[in-house]
Amino acid sequence: MSNMKKKYVVIFSVLIIVSVLIYIYIPKTKEEIEDTETKVNNNGFLTLMLEQDDGYYQKSSTSTWPETGYIFNDVLSNCENGGKLIWNDELKTITLKTNKSDKCYVYFDKYIDPIVNSVTVTGTTTSSISVSVSASGGTNNVATYYYSINNGAYTSSTSNTKTFIGLSAGTTYTIKVYVKDTNGVSSSVKTTSAQTENTVLLADYIKGLYTSQGANGLYYHTSSLANSAGDNSYRYAGANPNNYVCFGSDASTCPSDNLYRIIGVFGSEVKLIKADYTTTTMTGFGDDYYGAYRHETSNYKGSMNISNIASYYWNNNTNNNTWSESILNTTNLNSTYLSYIGTTWSNKIATHTWYVGGYSTESATPKTWYNAESSGTTYSAKIGLMYASDYGYAASNSYWTTNMLSYSSARDNNWMYMGLYEWTISRNSSSPNFALRVDYMGSLFGIGIVDRSSSAVRPSFYLTSSTTYVSGSGTSSDPILIN
Repeated sequence: MSNMKKKYVVIFSVLIIVSVLIYIYIPKTKEEIEDTETKVNNNGFLTLMLEQDDGYYQKSSTSTWPETGYIFNDVLSNCENGGKLIWNDELKTITLKTNKSDKCYVYFDKYIDPIVNSVTVTGTTTSSISVSVSASGGTNNVATYYYSINNGAYTSSTSNTKTFIGLSAGTTYTIKVYVKDTNGVSSSVKTTSAQTENTVLLADYIKGLYTSQGANGLYYHTSSLANSAGDNSYRYAGANPNNYVCFGSDASTCPSDNLYRIIGVFGSEVKLIKADYTTTTMTGFGDDYYGAYRHETSNYKGSMNISNIASYYWNNNTNNNTWSESILNTTNLNSTYLSYIGTTWSNKIATHTWYVGGYSTESATPKTWYNAESSGTTYSAKIGLMYASDYGYAASNSYWTTNMLSYSSARDNNWMYMGLYEWTISRNSSSPNFALRVDYMGSLFGIGIVDRSSSAVRPSFYLTSSTTYVSGSGTSSDPILIN
């Protein structure tokens, strides 16, 4: 008799199996016999018994232990002389622990294993890969998922999704997954591979969004683009392009105080301007501080409490529109504000050459202002304010022939317009006490007396050329994240 019913096997197994086994001696020393490990069933002292479809067990002549479709039965598996059988499900090996000659019987029950059907890559960034696993239970349900990347140690999870973080950009990784069911039985390993995104410079990312003049809100200012700056810059223009950046915060939801907007790409540097105005917490007090903003506010487009917006003189020094001598420049922007944003973020700002010359009147086009600024006096610093020409070119291109004193007509098509009196870095070249500002109606206003007129400010700066794009579509709710 060579097979038996499962429910009777406890009573009859020894008698039945002994009749078909050949007695074989094994070594007697402790060193030789304490741990005998085998992956194959070719030892006369180990007999494999497999459950059949009818519930009976039958001796098998196969030369290896079953890897799928069966589960080790640690209750029935036994040795005649007290040896202990230990099954390693991961390695598919039997370890026999004994100190004398023995004959052992290894039982496996039929079992439907869990299966990993697929491992799907659901997302990648420059430093992460996310996967989703589809797995099916067998005799028992799936309980635990095990993940490994690049042959590293497996980590367990009850979730069928996993994100690997801290990875290198532009690198291909091997991902392995297996599952265990509620009985602790493992599936086979499923393997896939995925590549993290390559590091993309922010400037290159923005340039890559340009497809044609005006597409995605971008204009490429070549010498052939009518009325443009002609400096090969890429500038955003129009009512509300997707040019928001989160700067100064790593929060999952960017705080409103950390929202900035991209003016454009100039060479290899991206120029930003704060999306809303500053408070004294950001830019402080000092000789050029006027007080809380107190002019017309009916057109204000931001979300701040007006009483918190700080207002400054351009230079509280009689008849002096020299930017290098402005306390607003040297203290409020290039000291207090840099301290406010912190070293980590201020290190992402390039020290840049600012053109701090001017033109004789606000009654000029953006191109006229650009030509005057780019050939004037220079000053080197990290933080500045927007140029008059920056404001002019932020309007839709149909307005670039408009006298900027009449730019109130362009305000609904100019994303840079925020509805309050606001200083630019540009000055009136014909008078030592005038600087340019945008008025609450949206026009460029030349009669801004540097030591008597007060206005709000929005810091502007150029990011270092090594700044990289991480993610984000550029909307205010999904701003671009940088390295």
